[in-house]
Amino acid sequence: MEFNLAEVHEAVAGVIPDHECIVWRDRRLTYTEVTERTRRLANYLIGRDLGIRKERSALAGWESGQSHVALYLFNCNEYLEGMLGSFKARVAPLNVNYRYVAEELLYLLRDARAEAIIYHAAMAPTLAAVLPELPGLTTLIQVADESGNALLPGAVDYEAALQSASADKPAVTPSPDDLYVLYTGGTTGMPKGVLWRQSDIYFAALGGSVPGYGEHESWESILSMAGAGQRVLPAP
Repeated sequence: MEFNLAEVHEAVAGVIPDHECIVWRDRRLTYTEVTERTRRLANYLIGRDLGIRKERSALAGWESGQSHVALYLFNCNEYLEGMLGSFKARVAPLNVNYRYVAEELLYLLRDARAEAIIYHAAMAPTLAAVLPELPGLTTLIQVADESGNALLPGAVDYEAALQSASADKPAVTPSPDDLYVLYTGGTTGMPKGVLWRQSDIYFAALGGSVPGYGEHESWESILSMAGAGQRVLPAP
């Protein structure tokens, strides 16, 4: 049995809709609220013509057939929403080190062929310095913060993007083959993107294998544990 993280989140939300899903400082979001917000983000990304380009069955193991969205953020609820919203749009999210200077940022975004980026306003000046050299980066979503930096040209405010999109379940069918792209830190060379199939990373690192219970072998296993208050996705 294989699983997709978008479908796991939707299934768990159906069982424990009022339980807290993300706790970030003084903000507490239930599964229902995160489901709505991530669906809206997914539909916004789909509306920007982002998503699946070619199924993995038609690709070599080192290739990606999905659009890539860079998450250039500090720790926050929008980071996890960015991951889940991307999964629900069949877009592959990737991490960006917020400490990068312009040269490092340009290298990573080029190497990743990022088509979209979700970033904190505090990072806007660094991003602005490299945007002219990234013609393929066409979707800019800016998360407001204490910096007070204005929106970059062509960017949309994160909350405005969510409100502009439908809260309906996206009209796509996620696959266990859909990717999460993990970029290494680059301490011994330039950063490299590691392609994780969602089903593989779910079992390897994200709650698909629970100590004392073994691997989930069915949807019934996941939902029964969720209903009993057991962990089936990473703790926030």
